[in-house]
Amino acid sequence: MKILSLVIIPWNSGLAAYAFDQALALREAGHEVVIGSPAGSAADKFAAANNFRHVAVPDHKHFGRFPAGFGRLFFFARREGVGAVLAHTGLAQTVGWLFRLFTPGLKLVRVKADAKTPAIGFTFSGVHRVISASAHIERMYLAAGLEPSLSALIPQSIETPPYEPPPPPVPFRVGLLGRLDPVKGHECFLRAAALALKSGPDLEFHIAGEDCNVKRADLEKLASRLGIAGKVVFHGRLPDTLSFMRSCHAGVSASLGSEAVSRAALEWMAAGRPLVATAVGSLPEFAEPDLLVPPADHAALGGRIAGLAADPLRAERLGRAARERAASEFSRAAFVKSTAAIFG
Repeated sequence: MKILSLVIIPWNSGLAAYAFDQALALREAGHEVVIGSPAGSAADKFAAANNFRHVAVPDHKHFGRFPAGFGRLFFFARREGVGAVLAHTGLAQTVGWLFRLFTPGLKLVRVKADAKTPAIGFTFSGVHRVISASAHIERMYLAAGLEPSLSALIPQSIETPPYEPPPPPVPFRVGLLGRLDPVKGHECFLRAAALALKSGPDLEFHIAGEDCNVKRADLEKLASRLGIAGKVVFHGRLPDTLSFMRSCHAGVSASLGSEAVSRAALEWMAAGRPLVATAVGSLPEFAEPDLLVPPADHAALGGRIAGLAADPLRAERLGRAARERAASEFSRAAFVKSTAAIFG
């Protein structure tokens, strides 16, 4: 089947990353995928790098101003014999719904991998299935009134690399990977670090991620005010996240909200490291229940970190168990099979 995947956003995100994995899975299953996205966007670059055909569309902010762009996309789909449209945003769903009005038999599949609360509008009359990238998203859809028979839960997948044991236990290294943004909870992480260090000095805290609404300099000042500057290392954006995770004994996700999907959580699991996480979004689907804490609760977060640091063997056992879960529950093979099944 020829499938048009509409990714009408210019940036990279969890939504885009899921769309990219999905396109690769569908091609692996024998389908032809065409990427519809704005010129110069992350999806455009993905298509070029992975030899997918690409059709340019205006981005989500300008789509309605360019009816000619919609017309070109519509006639492209008709001319090419597109049999299904993957809609990764609400706007893309509306576009697919309009296509169906003039193309009997066209399948419209809504794909949801972002944190925006879903709404069941009139365009759902044309939706064949809804793919949720996490159980958290599926619950939001069902609560909004989605017919359960339309729902398909297909969690994101990850390749499990060869296992490498953690480094020597002293110092116990704790890592946080994510853009420097208020929602990621870096301030809470630093306050938790200050508390954990009171239980024992042999800990280090490592933060990897680029500035995004929070400046690294401001976090460095906070670390100084907390008296832990010598125990916190800022790495900036790293091209090799696996090596960073392997250099740590445990990972942390201190997010205050969002996390409809969490690639970082899966990567910590695949790397074989335990994850201490806040109970927001999809994070409870990845972290062990005993390692979950309420959002913004730096005392609880610091306590969980200190507990792992006090028992490195337990931390290693939890990391191995997390890796086994990643390999069994979030495998690439399962993702390809479940994704392909939507299209027969």
